[in-house]
Amino acid sequence: MLSLYGPVLLLTIVLHELGHCWMTKKLGGDVGGIVLWPLGGFALVGPTDCGASGDFRVALAGPLTHIPQMAFWVVMFAAFTGGDFSQFSMSYYLDELSDSAASFFAVLSQQAFWTNLFILAFNLLVPAYPLDGGRCFAAFLIMRGYRMEKVALIVSVTAMVLSGGLMLFGMISFIFMHSPNGIFMALVSAYIFSSSMNLFNMQKEGIQRMVKCQSITR
Repeated sequence: MLSLYGPVLLLTIVLHELGHCWMTKKLGGDVGGIVLWPLGGFALVGPTDCGASGDFRVALAGPLTHIPQMAFWVVMFAAFTGGDFSQFSMSYYLDELSDSAASFFAVLSQQAFWTNLFILAFNLLVPAYPLDGGRCFAAFLIMRGYRMEKVALIVSVTAMVLSGGLMLFGMISFIFMHSPNGIFMALVSAYIFSSSMNLFNMQKEGIQRMVKCQSITR
């Protein structure tokens, strides 16, 4: 199962990042490539010609790639089960993997579907920088007229609070619910907290520089 699920997960992440790259190119921005690492991946993309609205669309383009992927895996599941969705769930039994090739690929299809749904929801519905939801949140605030310093403060503090909650939930689910996904969530949360802390510090340094410049001109 893992020998096939690994490549499926890799393809899922690559398609997500290609969504960012495609939208960036479409809006006049530069694309430097895609970087894959143990916690996922990210696209090296430059600013577009559309300002904050372009940034919003670029951030949104990645998560939206999971919708056609989910549809594809639903079709694959239907093909391998003859259209029987009574066993379509997040859990499965090991005997289903050895029952037949059709059962094996049906399980793979349903797990790929839930993986895409999780990545879509986690990236889009959690407004924590540097996730896509946090980037959408930042672009939205800029479009609403907030100054960059204020946006950086709001986004970084929100991300730090959310990442702390997610880290606590991940550790609880791993220790008490024996869920291996809890470790992954805790690691991702640590990365979010570190990135948002860097953004917070940059925002702070920017304000301090501004204050120094104002004091000199006076």
